[in-house]
Amino acid sequence: MATARQVKQRINAAKNISKITKAMEMVSASKMKRAQDQTLSARPYAQALANSLQNLARETTPELHPLLSQHSEGEDVLIVIATDRGLCGSLNQNLFKQAMEWYKVHPKGKFIMIGKKAVAFANFLGLEIAAQFTKVPDKVSLADILPISTLIIDYFTQHLYKSVSLVYMDFVNTLSQKVQLTQLLPIKQLTNEVILVEKDHADFVFEPSPKEILHELIPYYIENAIYQSFLEGKASEHSARMVAMKNASDNAQDLVKELQLVFNKSRQESITRELLEITTATLSLEG
Repeated sequence: MATARQVKQRINAAKNISKITKAMEMVSASKMKRAQDQTLSARPYAQALANSLQNLARETTPELHPLLSQHSEGEDVLIVIATDRGLCGSLNQNLFKQAMEWYKVHPKGKFIMIGKKAVAFANFLGLEIAAQFTKVPDKVSLADILPISTLIIDYFTQHLYKSVSLVYMDFVNTLSQKVQLTQLLPIKQLTNEVILVEKDHADFVFEPSPKEILHELIPYYIENAIYQSFLEGKASEHSARMVAMKNASDNAQDLVKELQLVFNKSRQESITRELLEITTATLSLEG
């Protein structure tokens, strides 16, 4: 059985861990609130942009745009939006599990890894990395997305990529995030089958022509889709880390309580033993 001194050392260690995790919990809670607000406020714009594209597609032939056309040349690519830091529960593990499911279907596929954890995962398994991006700021902007969107758009139009998919964590609420796997290129949302389902829509007048607007808007739609995925990922990351640190703090405090009971019991046994020794010695002297 551990001595009282050893138990006391474990109590102090647990208290120090609790202080650290509590501080990280508070920092994550602050970042989480900002990330959630940014994510939720951007969603209506992303939806409005998608609706605008559908309205434009009704007035033209979207299949003529190079980002909507399918071709057999090139490679299949998956963008994995993970985190730079850990301590966020099973968030990255769930992402990587979905990425490997995609890899089973596309065994010759390549990866664009976002975040240090994603890069480390790919290197560990020997996956082929087409590009990697790390140190993405907590407050993501479209400028941070441009290198990625420019890369995939250029390579797709040059037929170096034949498909580009995206896996990220979709923010549901503070306690829930779900893995989302979507195809970015070629864009599937603007097919005639999908468009003709919605018959009730307002009539729009487009200047210049719908074809010209669609030509300019589709690349921006790709940029915004990646941007929204980054926002969802950041909100999910900070939410998961806040919950993980809260659980760690609670567990550390529970451990302190358990160790305190062990310490008190050990101390009580030590005092009882000393009293017995004193009593025995006294009786021996009297005898």
